[in-house]
Amino acid sequence: MGGYIDREERDGVAVLRLNRPVANALAPELRAELIAALADASASGASLAIVIAGAGEGFSSGVDLSEYDAPPVAPSASDLCRAVAACPLPVIAALHGNVLGAGLSLALAADARVAHEGARLALPEISLGMMPGAGVTQRLPRLVGAQAALELMLSGRSVRATDARLRPMLESIVAADAESAAVTLARGLAQGTAHPPPQRGLSDPAGYQKAVATVRRHVGTAKGAAADILRAVEAAQLLPLPQGLALEEVLFEERAQSRSARAMRHVHVAEARARALPEARLANPRKISRIALTGPLSDALGERLVAAGCALRRVPDEGPGDGWADLWIEAGPPAPAAAARLRLDTGAGFGSTGLWLRYADTMPFAELGVAPGVPAADVAGLARLFTLAQIVFVRATLPAAGPGIGHVLQGALDLAALALLRAGVSVAEVDAGATALGFARGPCLSMDHEGLAAVQARLAALAPRLGLPAPGTDGPLAERLARGAVGRTSGRGFYDHPPEGPRAPRGDLTTPLPGGVSPEHALHAALVNAAERLIAAGAVLRPGDLDVIVVHALGQSREAGGPLCQADARGLMALLKDMKALAPLSAPLWSPHPALLTRIKEGLGYFGRRAAEISPA
Repeated sequence: MGGYIDREERDGVAVLRLNRPVANALAPELRAELIAALADASASGASLAIVIAGAGEGFSSGVDLSEYDAPPVAPSASDLCRAVAACPLPVIAALHGNVLGAGLSLALAADARVAHEGARLALPEISLGMMPGAGVTQRLPRLVGAQAALELMLSGRSVRATDARLRPMLESIVAADAESAAVTLARGLAQGTAHPPPQRGLSDPAGYQKAVATVRRHVGTAKGAAADILRAVEAAQLLPLPQGLALEEVLFEERAQSRSARAMRHVHVAEARARALPEARLANPRKISRIALTGPLSDALGERLVAAGCALRRVPDEGPGDGWADLWIEAGPPAPAAAARLRLDTGAGFGSTGLWLRYADTMPFAELGVAPGVPAADVAGLARLFTLAQIVFVRATLPAAGPGIGHVLQGALDLAALALLRAGVSVAEVDAGATALGFARGPCLSMDHEGLAAVQARLAALAPRLGLPAPGTDGPLAERLARGAVGRTSGRGFYDHPPEGPRAPRGDLTTPLPGGVSPEHALHAALVNAAERLIAAGAVLRPGDLDVIVVHALGQSREAGGPLCQADARGLMALLKDMKALAPLSAPLWSPHPALLTRIKEGLGYFGRRAAEISPA
């Protein structure tokens, strides 16, 4: 048969092979075709059993994330798994390569599974704010028990088929051809010489309940994907399979459509799109395997580059001219012309020519500044290197990106915080507004950690990029510096810093903002306006790149999704109303950028959704 399912008869066994680019994702067309193929094989009378396998390098990568942000298309992954489980013929899944998400759901719906020893299985849904569906939370615990099932679902990490926790769900693990082994097993099941594996996951009720209780102590009363997973796994012991599947389906849909899950999917997709650089279409990537260092390099970055297969050599500032290096990471004089050159941002920001890198150890994350005239092969080579090193990165166009996009956006957040303080908002309320937006730490506390004198110098350099004057001698920064409150190291800044932790000033009252705008929405509006300015200048390739930078470089949570994702979720008209109310406080920060007005006039959000269709909640 054609399409996405290749069918082959092997000694009375119908082998249905998933064959769809990319990675055999379970798209609606493939799901429908596989259901039809199962029915055809069952009705034909020519087949004794069925093997479901994957063509190419893996079994299946599961359902494409874009499906969850669009109207559902039948048949669903749950429909497919129900069809597999209800098939009158024995069904065996032959696993190799990656078996991910709904791909594992499909395998669990079969009567038995055979895996190649190199197969890797994973349930990554929790990393996207979701829970596994299509029967995983009910079938997996019945096979492997609550503890192993919860470990796999709550970690999201991939494990090899040889992992001892998976042994109860696999009939056999083979070093050669899993498909041939599955055909042999399928024929044995059909002829009665082999039997389906027993479901021993529920054989120890007390142990099952103990595992659930242990996880509950860690999850606590918090709501989210982990809590939904726990509830579903607990139900697998208490409910018959049909009722358990029905509960899972309700929980899955609610979690998949939650704001946090939508935001986390957005960040995941934006990170993937950020890797697609125009230079990769223009030139073959420069091979980078030997890197010369003429300046400081963080240990974390060095380790990642070595793990990606690079050799590092520290050289004198003047550098040997022996042509050894493919790439020079430099903080000093120019490298030999034959090698790619990458300059590090050591705090002052990017220059306007060449290639520049700002690297955040904690994420890990790289902002790559690219000026005109840089060879496309160099940019493509660095993109490939960062991908191999598992470093999320965003391309920033110079000189439009100025000292670096992360620096500009952080400056907008800090300057907005200072403007709110001048307007009478308390330090605690300003920082509470930032944490409500999803930032781990508010801008006032962050400035205390950096040191107020350093902040003043940094903002003096950044303010012109946002059309603002440098912080004045009568502003919140200058007032505190004049009193000797220089930040956390002195024990006083915007906060007092006793040994037990930061404490907001006593008697620090808040004056309401114009129009009743909350500090949270005021900070958000300033970030969006700065982002719109960067988009209009051509500093980034796409709006999603800015959300990636805010999440990775500024420390916003993935569950928040970035300021532009939040703008679409709240609605641009609500954002515009806030900006108009706040503009008298600081026109450069809050007067709506013309491109934002155009976006609203055309009824568009940042990511292709019409602004009128976005919930204001």
